[in-house]
Formats: sequence, structure tokens, C-alpha cells
Amino acid sequence: MPIIPFDDANPLKLGLPVDDNATRFSNYFHVLREVIHWSNGWLPVEPAFHAKYVLGEHIHDDARAQVKVRRRIYELRANEDWPGAPSPELAAQLDRLASATTPAEHAQIVYGQLKPALIRAIELHIDAIDPITDEVSLLVLAQLLERQAGHLAAAAERWDITPEEPFTTDLGALDIIKRETRDLQLLPRLDEPARDDFVNVTPDGDPYLGEGLYVNGDENHVPTEPEEMRHFFHGLMDAELCAAELMARNSHEHPEMPWDFHVDMARQTWDELRHARVHEVLMKTELGCTWGDYEIGFDYFKSIYAFDLVGRLLLFNGTSEQKAMWRHSHRRQVLLDLGHHNVAKVFDYLLADEVPHVHNGVRWGTHLLGGDPAAYREKMKELREGLDRTGQPVSPPTPAG
Repeated sequence: MPIIPFDDANPLKLGLPVDDNATRFSNYFHVLREVIHWSNGWLPVEPAFHAKYVLGEHIHDDARAQVKVRRRIYELRANEDWPGAPSPELAAQLDRLASATTPAEHAQIVYGQLKPALIRAIELHIDAIDPITDEVSLLVLAQLLERQAGHLAAAAERWDITPEEPFTTDLGALDIIKRETRDLQLLPRLDEPARDDFVNVTPDGDPYLGEGLYVNGDENHVPTEPEEMRHFFHGLMDAELCAAELMARNSHEHPEMPWDFHVDMARQTWDELRHARVHEVLMKTELGCTWGDYEIGFDYFKSIYAFDLVGRLLLFNGTSEQKAMWRHSHRRQVLLDLGHHNVAKVFDYLLADEVPHVHNGVRWGTHLLGGDPAAYREKMKELREGLDRTGQPVSPPTPAG
């Protein structure tokens, strides 16, 4: 059904010229593009799990919105003029975002200035368009508005956001610089991710977690006793956080990749954070422990992060996630046989999510290797020869830079 009922007798209104409509969407494009980019960069450095979760959820929301915004720009003006580069006024705010030095400063700029400006512009845009001749834009804008308003509410619960004086009365009306582009800068490489201040990070992690948990086949050990299950799921929660942080950094550190890559990374980042949230709830409700009860370590994260993008995709997505599919299926069956139905259900859903994660590795690893499946298989064979029995690289490369 159309937004406007068929029996509505109101006349069409003039609405916006197509060029003005395309310009407005181009300004939204520039804001979303850089918010996604910098949020991906800061997510691993944000220490609080719940704030990290909110960032990941918003990255995923904004990446999906950007798909629709990009599509609408193409539909309105399919040429090289749009989206162009942002105006000096908007560029100054985006430069401010690029200059943030902490996750909290990043959040202040995003949720105290840029997203409020985006919301005001969308509200003005909705008021100006004709809902019949431009119903397509109205549908995109209505969803974008609802999502962005929700983001402000969620951010207010996680960071101390101070409302700022608007830098412009209407972000959407700012000029764009046609046929130009704006390059994205990068944060420095990570040393290691950040965790809540009550989490004890040690070089070796939790000594309770043995190799048998992470091998496939007959040697695989499924934790079934209460104490070992507590340690195992605590470690698994941290592993999910590391996976989200790795995907976020894949996106942030490689802005040259096709937009579909960034959408896939945004979805996987959110997936991994949702998995961490599942484990957090499971520990509280089923296992009698909480996040932070045991040590964690970053040895595996660092061993994968040291590789270039091809190596990360093949070793994490194409190997670790693939092997985890077998272990999740095995764990699920063992736990079902023992009557742990709620815990077993967790692995059922984890297994479902691993399938597209493995596909991300195949799709984008092959893309980076010239679209050659044979080259992908050869590179995979080479990299897997350097893994120990748990799937961790024995001698990771020394990171450049």
C-alpha cells in the first residue's frame, strides 16, 4: 500500500527539484560514510562492553542506511557529479571527527553534533518533499530518521554527551563540491583492544582453558561441568569481542575496498557483538558467573591482526570460523544429550551465523587475489601450513607501521 491512501484528495505539492534532492542525500552520504569509518576505528579502543555493543549496532544500522542513501543518489542523479565532496562547513566538522583522540571524544562529536544535524536535515527534507511523486525518498528518510533518533537515545545511556550548538541550520542544504572526493584518514594500528576496567588482561589469558577446547575431531573437549563451563563461556565471550574488533578494523583500515565489503564487515561486527551479549546473559542466568570473573588475553587476536587483509580474511573467516562450525555442532549435540537445552541452543544460532562469516572470507579473499579461486586455495594452503593444532599462527608476521 502507498504511504498516502488512494482516497486522499489533496493536490500534489511542488516538492524539491531533483538536483536539490540529490544534494541533500549526498550530504547524508558524507556524514554516514565518515561516522561509520571512524566508529569502526574506535570500537576496539572503547573499553566498556555495552558501549562497544552500541557502537557496533549503530555501525551496522548506518551501513545499511548508507546502502539506501547511495542507491537513492544513483536513482536521482546517476553521474559523476554526485555525491562529490562535502562543503567546507561540513568538512570542518568531519575534520573535527577525524581529529578525535579518545572514544569518548568521538562519541561526543557523533552524538552531540553530527547525528543531531542529520536528524534536523531529514526532518526538513521530509517536510519539503511531495509524498506521492517522491514516495521513494520518503520511505528512505522515514526509516533513517527513526534509526538516528534511536541512536541518540542509546548513546545518552553510554556516554556523557553534551548537546552542541548546531554548526548549520540545515545540513542537507549545504553545497557539495561536484566531481571531487574526500580521502579518509586512518587511526594508528592497534597494540591491543581495550576492555572494561574490571577485566584482568594477562599475557597468557585464562590458564583454565586448555588446547582440547579448540581442536576439531576426537580430541575436542566439550566443557560440561559447571566450573569449566563458566571459564569456557567467559573465554568465548572475549573471543567474540576480539572477532568484532578485528572486523571493525578490517573495514576502518581499508577504505579503498568496495562498499559491499564494508557492509559485510559491519554485519559481522554486529553479529560477533551479539554473540558476546548472548554469552554475557548466559553466564548470568545459567552458569552463575559474570563478565570479568576470569582473566583474558589477546595472544590470538594479535597473531591474526598482524597479517594483511588477505591473511586476516583467510585465517580468521576462512579458517577459524570454518573450523568453529564443526565445534559448535559437536558441542551442541553433546550438551543436548546431557539435557543442557538452553546452552545447546546458543551453539545452534552461533553455527547459523558462522556460514556467512566464512563466505565473507571466501568472497573478499578471492576478490583481493584477483578474483581467482585457484589463487585463493593456494594462499589458504600456504597460510594453514603455519598454524598450530588449535588454528593459531605459529610465527605471525611483524606488523608494518
